[in-house]
Amino acid sequence: MPIPISEDRTVLIRSKLPWLGVAIAAVLMFRLSLTADRDVVALNAPYDEFWFINSAARMVWGGHYNHLAFAHLPIYSIWLAALNLLGVPARLGIDLAWLASTAYAGFALTRLSRRTWAGVAFWLFCAFHPLFLVLFDRALSETLLSALVALMLGAGVEIWNTRNAAHTRRGVLATWLFAVAFALAVHTRKEGILFVLPLALLLAGSLLFMRRQWWSSVRGHPLGVRLVAGPLLAMVVIGAILAGANYLRWGLAVRYELAAPGYTKAIAALNRIDAGHGPLHVTVTSKSRQLAYEHSPTFRELQGFFEGEAGRSLAAYTARYTGQEGEIGNGWFYWALRDAGAVAGWHSSARRADRKYAAVAAELQAAFASGALKAHPAWTPSFLDPDLGKWLGRVPASSWNVFNLIFATDPDLVSAPDEDATDRQWVEFIEVAARRNPLPTLKLSGWIVLPPGSSVGLSAADGTLLHQVALRPPMRPDVPGAFPFSLAASSAPPGARLIATTPDGMATTVPLSKLQAGKMIQTDGAHPATLGVDELVTGKRPSLLVARLAWWGGHPVSLDWIGGLSVAYRLVNAAFVVLVLGILVLWVLTRRRSMPTMIILALVAVALVSRAVLLGVLDASSWSGVQARYMMPLIPAFAWVALLGLHELLEGRR
Repeated sequence: MPIPISEDRTVLIRSKLPWLGVAIAAVLMFRLSLTADRDVVALNAPYDEFWFINSAARMVWGGHYNHLAFAHLPIYSIWLAALNLLGVPARLGIDLAWLASTAYAGFALTRLSRRTWAGVAFWLFCAFHPLFLVLFDRALSETLLSALVALMLGAGVEIWNTRNAAHTRRGVLATWLFAVAFALAVHTRKEGILFVLPLALLLAGSLLFMRRQWWSSVRGHPLGVRLVAGPLLAMVVIGAILAGANYLRWGLAVRYELAAPGYTKAIAALNRIDAGHGPLHVTVTSKSRQLAYEHSPTFRELQGFFEGEAGRSLAAYTARYTGQEGEIGNGWFYWALRDAGAVAGWHSSARRADRKYAAVAAELQAAFASGALKAHPAWTPSFLDPDLGKWLGRVPASSWNVFNLIFATDPDLVSAPDEDATDRQWVEFIEVAARRNPLPTLKLSGWIVLPPGSSVGLSAADGTLLHQVALRPPMRPDVPGAFPFSLAASSAPPGARLIATTPDGMATTVPLSKLQAGKMIQTDGAHPATLGVDELVTGKRPSLLVARLAWWGGHPVSLDWIGGLSVAYRLVNAAFVVLVLGILVLWVLTRRRSMPTMIILALVAVALVSRAVLLGVLDASSWSGVQARYMMPLIPAFAWVALLGLHELLEGRR
């Protein structure tokens, strides 16, 4: 229960609120300035980032049908489309959503603990967490899910805080925010159904131990209605809206097409083919496909795709990740099946495509039933490899590795690859994401020791010259014999190089990947030269922080502030683990147990463990589930519990 505070302390807190508000506003502006130069990166990822961008560009249900029209859940695309309509850049929009939702969760923590520092510390932890600073550069649904989880956490705790004042503005706002945030979180990603587990635990506990307090009067808006019944109803309503919209537009009453009954049955039937012990992370092997061609005339229509150049290229690509030559890894086969169906003409409509996939499943099931085709037992979900002996022993280690991602701080774990969008994709990224830097830029300035009359330039990997300037006086005063130069280009293609040419035509080159601001390097070629780099910018303008330091010192300064944050957050995470363990020890050694803390800790633990186990199963059986972005949405929940634990420990000393 919340610890009551004295009237004098209440007056003191209120007297500090204006100054606290000014301080938070200043920190907010500083935080936004750190990412003012960052953008949603443009990637040629038709099944991931670009799918959401393209879906938002056609307002989700617009355009013509194809095999990708409603392949994913559309909540994140709806979010992008809404930001676009409001004229808010996608990168700025997700920053604001994250900062607002974590601020609300921090407010709820302050109200629960009666300690302002706890809420402020939580918000600062979330606002400057290095993984979120980098992840928000990606057009991925996990970014929105992270904000929704923080909002859900704050609203749920506020419902408890207002349990005796449900009709107040705070109570009504918390009730609606929790229901909507929970429902959207469930439907944002395919594994979102896991959020039902903590609610199921809450339902069971309230019915067994707190039925009278939680469910006594529906008219009085008891906790059971606000925390369980309302969110579950909202989940059903939003799911029905998505399925209904897809039925009206595309002809299938499903939330997204990868959940269409024919397609899921086809995947399950193909996975069940027993072609002998196959390699890890490959369920439908080349042998499995050959057997499927023999027993399914419908699947045989896809043979040209899988056994032709497209299939061989895909197998060669996935082998880089699975290590299995000549086989299509599970994480890609689900999409390859749809690509093959599209090439075969199955996807002229969603209904026709689902009938085709259902026919594949029916033909294979008939072969299983007759004994003509050997099959694995049908006891696993459609997306899992039914050959349990191949991967089941890996699940504990995989789940543990996934769980440990809660403590990840290295921004490289979620950083985006180099931008490689096609020209058509670039247009949609610019239009939908409202990029503040519409096109990638390349700027290089420094000095080089070369004979008078020489030139320097930027060239692409194929030798195409992007920009070239002649080296002219005045000479660089601080480096004898050096000419200053400044180069720029409208794009930064992979493999770009600096090329320097002397008056007699001898050239020397150096890859831009070897250059670093503030460093000197020796070039390669017929006439080696010493090169110094003052500034190197690729893809975006220098950040406000770096620009200020450059002005103050009179020369460019490179500051790896994200890397520094990463180191600091490792120490903070270690402290959080100690705090959570401290709560448990306190409860064992004393009788002092806070009911809200116990409930919140149990719910967060269920959410963390269930997500880690599911992703651990996927990692062990199908594809890499040890990806930081999968667990990042629950980082704020763990931090929230840890800070609440610090409050409990401080109270326990009294």
